Order: sequence, then structure tokens, then C-alpha cells
Amino acid sequence: MTDPRYTKLARLLVEYSTALKKGERVLVEATDVPDEFSVELMRAIRRAGAIPLIEVRHTRLTREVLRGTDPVHASLVRDVELFRMKKVQAYMAIRGSANASEAADVESGKLAVYSRILRPVLNYRVNKTKWVVLRWPTPSMAQGAGMSTEAFENLYFDVCTMNYPRMAKAMVPLERRMKRVDRVHLKSPGTDLTFSIKGIGAKCAKGTATFQTERSFPAR
Repeated sequence: MTDPRYTKLARLLVEYSTALKKGERVLVEATDVPDEFSVELMRAIRRAGAIPLIEVRHTRLTREVLRGTDPVHASLVRDVELFRMKKVQAYMAIRGSANASEAADVESGKLAVYSRILRPVLNYRVNKTKWVVLRWPTPSMAQGAGMSTEAFENLYFDVCTMNYPRMAKAMVPLERRMKRVDRVHLKSPGTDLTFSIKGIGAKCAKGTATFQTERSFPAR
């Protein structure tokens, strides 16, 4: 039986975060994510009348790709992925990893070259598509939070399937206030910070996919 939380999260990503429309094409990259969730996401996309393109990835395989990359290889990957990205109107990445340090032994120079050459793919995705990137709860993440796997998963799904439209409305007064104020004072046990946010601006991070030109900062 499929975890009902998978269905709820998939519907939120499709109906709220990306607001997919009939006929839109969406690229889904699922990295170390349960197949059951990927299935629910595909079904949610199809119910919206959109067309899913699915790619399944694994961090251990990605590590090996990066260990052997060079400019010729990275350029080929860029060309293929950019061609594909230009064929879709929306992008979803669901990213998990059993080991948060899986790429720790990849040479930094290779990572830098790969990232630099593939930058046009990222730029196109950020600027030209509706997109959302979501981390998937793993034992590695639970460990980093100092929590049990079950407790962390419960926290994750409680947060990621909350009533985001309601939250978005509640954030509006704070957004307006932050655009007007100069000084911010944060005070709690062990904390007493005062700083200026004048001229920085404010934008509600309300869980929806928007074009880069419509926001003042890059979301992840």
C-alpha cells in the first residue's frame, strides 16, 4: 500500500508548487527516491493533464560520473541536457542521498569544471521554466538533525504537506512590513541580535515555482 503522504505531497507539487496546466511538459529528476513516490508524482502530473518525463538517478552513480569527467564529457552532457530542458515547461527535482558525503572524494577541480560547463542548463531551467527542487528525507538527513529516522520523516511530511496557500496569505503582512523597516531585533534566551535590512527587500518564499525575473533571490 502506498504511503498516503506520498500522494498528498505529489498533489501539492503538481497543483500548488508548479500549478501544471494541461499539455505542459514536465521533467522530473528523482535521485535516490522511493519508486512509490515517483509513481504517485507521475500519476498526479497526468491527472493535471500534463506530460511527465522521468529520469531516475543515484548519487553513487553520479559520483562515478564526476570522478571520470573532463571538458569533452561535460560538454556532451550539457548539450544533451540543455536540449531536453528546452523541450519542457516545468522541472521538478526530488533529491535524496543515503550518504550526504557521497561526492567527498571527487576532485574539486573536476567538480568545478563540470559545474561551469553545465551552467547553461541550470540558467535555462531557473530563468525559463517553472521549477521546484525538493530534498527527500533520508537516514542521513535524520542523523544530521540529531533525530530518529521515523521522527524526522514525520516532521518532514508534516512540514512539506502543510496548508501552503493558507500560510502564503498569512505571510503577506510580514512581507509588507519587512519591505518598510530598517532595523530588526531578534531576542531570545542566549540570543540578542540587531541588524539592518534596509534596501534588501523581501519576498515570500511560499512554496510556489516562479520565474527568476519575478523574484529577488534564487530559490532551491
